[in-house]
Amino acid sequence: MDKPILFLPAKALLSKRVAGEITSTELTNEYYAHIKKHNKILNAIVIDNKREAIETARRLDLAFPDKGSCGVLHGLPVTIKESFNLKGQKTTVNFKMLRDNVATEDSVIAGRLKEAGAVILGKTNVPTLLYDNQTFGPLYPTARNPYDTSRTTGGSTGGGAAAVAAGMTAFEIGTDIGGSIRNPASFCGVFGLKPTENQFIQSGHVPPFPDAKGGFIAMASVGPLARTMADIELAWSIINQPEWKYLNSLPVVSGRIKHDVLSAYKIGWFDETGLVEGSESTKIILHGFIDKLTEKGVKIYKFKLDEQWLRQTFEIWSTLFGFIAGQNAPWLFRQAMKLKFRRLTKGSSFNAIKPLSNGLSMDFKIFSIALRIRQELIAQLMSWFDDYDFIVSPTSIGPAFEHNPKQKPIKCEGRAIPYPDYNFPFTLPYNVCGNPSLIIPGGFSNEGLPVGIQIAGPHYSENELIHFGKLVEDIGFKFEPPKKFV
Repeated sequence: MDKPILFLPAKALLSKRVAGEITSTELTNEYYAHIKKHNKILNAIVIDNKREAIETARRLDLAFPDKGSCGVLHGLPVTIKESFNLKGQKTTVNFKMLRDNVATEDSVIAGRLKEAGAVILGKTNVPTLLYDNQTFGPLYPTARNPYDTSRTTGGSTGGGAAAVAAGMTAFEIGTDIGGSIRNPASFCGVFGLKPTENQFIQSGHVPPFPDAKGGFIAMASVGPLARTMADIELAWSIINQPEWKYLNSLPVVSGRIKHDVLSAYKIGWFDETGLVEGSESTKIILHGFIDKLTEKGVKIYKFKLDEQWLRQTFEIWSTLFGFIAGQNAPWLFRQAMKLKFRRLTKGSSFNAIKPLSNGLSMDFKIFSIALRIRQELIAQLMSWFDDYDFIVSPTSIGPAFEHNPKQKPIKCEGRAIPYPDYNFPFTLPYNVCGNPSLIIPGGFSNEGLPVGIQIAGPHYSENELIHFGKLVEDIGFKFEPPKKFV
C-alpha cells in the first residue's frame, strides 16, 4: 500500500472504507507501521493502544457492510491527548505522582469517538500537568517537530499536532486553556479549532487529579486538530454533542451569517498588541494572507487592541488559572507554582505573579471580583464583533523555537524575547473571554517552519468559522506535509 494514503484527508479514507477499497484492519496496521518507523524520532505518541485498536478494527470489519453498526467513522484510526482517560490505559499527564494512574473508564471524549466507530491508536505526548508551550517532562521523551526535530512541537497538545502533521493519525482531539491547541497547530502546520469555552474537560480528563473534590474550571475547551478543514468539521461534529444532564454543549444558535463567497466578509486584523508584535516573518505571512483576502474582495480593517483591556485579560487569566490549579493542591504545591511563574515571567511585558498569587490564595472575594471583571472583558471583545465577522492575528510571535526546557528568552530575528511574551499574548485573550478561534496554515518562514494564522469569532460561531476556514483553504491555505515523513 502506498504510504501517502496515510496523509489523505479522513473524509477520503472514509470514502475508500465505505467503497470497500480498504478495511479498517488494513488501515490500522498501516498507521502502526508508520508509527513504528517514525515515532521514535518524534515521540508524538506515548501510550500505545494497539491491542484494543486491532480488536476494534477487526470487529468493525466483521460488521461491515452493515454501515449502521460501524458508526460514522467506519473504523477510522485516530489519536487523543494523553490527558483524556482511555479505559485500561494510563493517564499520567507526564507527572511522576500519577505515573501509575490507570483509567477505569473512558472519558466522555473517548467514549464518543468509540461510539462513532473510531479506532483509537493511542494517546499523544503532553508536558507536565499540561502547563507549558513545549512538550517534555520526566516520564516521556521530548516531542519533536516534524519540520525540524531540533524545535518544539508546542504544547500542551504538542504530541497530537506532531502526530497529525507526520501522518500518524487521521485526526487528534486536544484541549486548550491558554493556547494548547492553537500553538501546536501553528508550529506543526496543521488546522486546529479551539471551540467556545465548555466544561467537557472535566469528564474523564486530568487535570483535575483523580478523586479531586474541587469542581471549578474555566477558560478551557476541547477541540480537534487535522490536516483539512473538512476533517476539523468531522471531528467537531462527533465531540460536540449535547450533554443534557450536565448542561454542557447545549445547542446555541449564534445568529452569525455563513456567507457564500469571501467577498461578503468583513475582517478585522492586527499584528501587534501594544505589548508585543509578531516577528517580521510572521508579519510577512499574515500580510500575505490579508492581501489574498483583499484580492478576493474581503473587506479588511486593521485595528489596534486596547492596551488596558489586554493587560486586564492577562491578569484575569492568571488569577483564574491560579484558582483552577490551586483548588485541589496543598499549600506547598501552590508556593512552588508561584516560584515557577515568577521565574517564567521574569522580564515579561506583563506581570502575572501578583494575580496568580491572588488566585492561588483561594480567597472567594478575589475570585468574585475576577469573575465580574471577566464579564466586562467579554462584553468589550464581543462589541468588536459588531463590526467584523472574524478577527485575524498571529498565533505566536514566531514559528517553533529550539527546544528550551529551562524556558529562557527565545531568540528571534536578533531579539531575545521573554518566554511568555513569545507564546501567549495572541492566544490568552480568547481563553479569558471564551471565544472560539481557528488556526489555519499560513505559510512557511525563511527557515522552512510553519506559521499558523489565528481567526477568532464570537461565541458559538464554530460552524461559521469552519465554513470560512473551508473558503480560505480553497484559495491555497492548506496543510503541506513534512517531506521526511511522507
